[in-house]
Amino acid sequence: MTNIEYLMHEDGLHPCETILRLCAAAAPEPWYPRLYIAQEGVDPSIVRHCLEELWMSGLIERADGGPEKGPAISLTQEGQRVLLDPESLQRLRMGQPISRMDRGGHIRKALYGRARAVVTLLLILFNVLIFAWGYFAACDKNIGNDFLRGVAEEREKQNVLQQIQEKSGALSAYHLIDGQWQRLLTAGFVHFGFLHLSLNMVFLYLAGRFIEPMWGHVRFLVIYLAGVLGGSCLAVVHNVAELSSASDAVCGLLAAEAVWLLFNHRYLPRPLRRSLRTSLLVNLVLLVFIGSFRNVGSWGLLGGGVAEAMTALLLQLHRFGPSVWRWLALVGFVPLVWYGPYAVDRARHTNPAWQEIEEKHFLTRLRPQVQQSTKRALEVYQEKIGPLLERHPTRRDPAQVKAALPLLDEQQHQLNAVVEQLARAGPYVSPETEEARQVGQEYTLAMREWFAAAEHVLQSGDKRTDKDRQALRQREEKAKEKRREWNDLFE
Repeated sequence: MTNIEYLMHEDGLHPCETILRLCAAAAPEPWYPRLYIAQEGVDPSIVRHCLEELWMSGLIERADGGPEKGPAISLTQEGQRVLLDPESLQRLRMGQPISRMDRGGHIRKALYGRARAVVTLLLILFNVLIFAWGYFAACDKNIGNDFLRGVAEEREKQNVLQQIQEKSGALSAYHLIDGQWQRLLTAGFVHFGFLHLSLNMVFLYLAGRFIEPMWGHVRFLVIYLAGVLGGSCLAVVHNVAELSSASDAVCGLLAAEAVWLLFNHRYLPRPLRRSLRTSLLVNLVLLVFIGSFRNVGSWGLLGGGVAEAMTALLLQLHRFGPSVWRWLALVGFVPLVWYGPYAVDRARHTNPAWQEIEEKHFLTRLRPQVQQSTKRALEVYQEKIGPLLERHPTRRDPAQVKAALPLLDEQQHQLNAVVEQLARAGPYVSPETEEARQVGQEYTLAMREWFAAAEHVLQSGDKRTDKDRQALRQREEKAKEKRREWNDLFE
């Protein structure tokens, strides 16, 4: 039997309720805990614990005491209300928050409760699964050990390793030029080596099992994803060639914990405050060590910290602020989410380093796709389509026509995919690169329209008209003209 249970056994009441009733009985005079302890022989630690709980819940307040009687307390208006409300008293006896406005009660319940850090465990599992997938993919390429180290000595193996990390969801400036904005989030689950993964997951577990109950499951997930987005954006803004990493979001958890302690420390018992501050310092030291790893940029860590601090501040206002501030906090998420991609787009148009990246992106990614798709399309046309179109509709083999139509449709889909990718990449900042992108887009689009006209003529058969034949010739001439323009750019 604990000391608190003993005190409840003596008078049949919860010790906190006993103190409230003693304060009410002493009114209008204050109540003196020191005298009560001396007269009743109660364990002082029990009384101090209950007084701290009642004070943090706003049920009692300090009053003028004296050197002989010691400190004095009296009931607040909220304390008087609780004594007259059976439901509130019952919640007090059960150790539950007295009301929705009992901020201290909700905070202590979150920390003292037995809620498991479910989101933290799911995030760890998700990170591990992605890393495991990458490891098995690396083993298929005979670079499993290099993947575990996070780096390969040979350039060829390093390129393969980077391709696996890219398939895992890693981020670079190239992906944003391609319009793959979702990688701002997927990058938060990519790790560069087993040690990097291990440290991040240990940090996430140690921090998450305390921080998740502070905020609750949904708020914790929102904070974590905000850190991923903020870290990825700032890393790409200031280092366009560097991959982002999962450390950014993990770093931000410290900022979220600091914001929570800043606004809620007065509702916590002193021992718990000291424990949380110690945990914060230990995690900070571990974070500094993680930040020393390759591909873990300081800009990403800063972005994750700032984003999660801002998100935590908005969630704190929404959770415990007045009604007006709660609505304003929700509105505040709009510019917070918008600013990251905006900063990336602005950097692309103002940072000279992006021009070099864009030129390299076009030459290594888009130009080969234009060349390959149009070359393949021309080969198909010359081998399968052209000979059919030269014949009169009545002399065409139906089986050959039937086999040619899927080929035309396939080439149109491939050409259309290149057209869309060229459209997403633009506009480039460099005028020369932008001109090449536009010419490539016009060339590929002209090829697609040419193939669409050829498909229509084949499907029409003997019902084709002079207008159809004329449209086919015009589309063919336009495609050849755009091809000449494309070739002239690279002579």
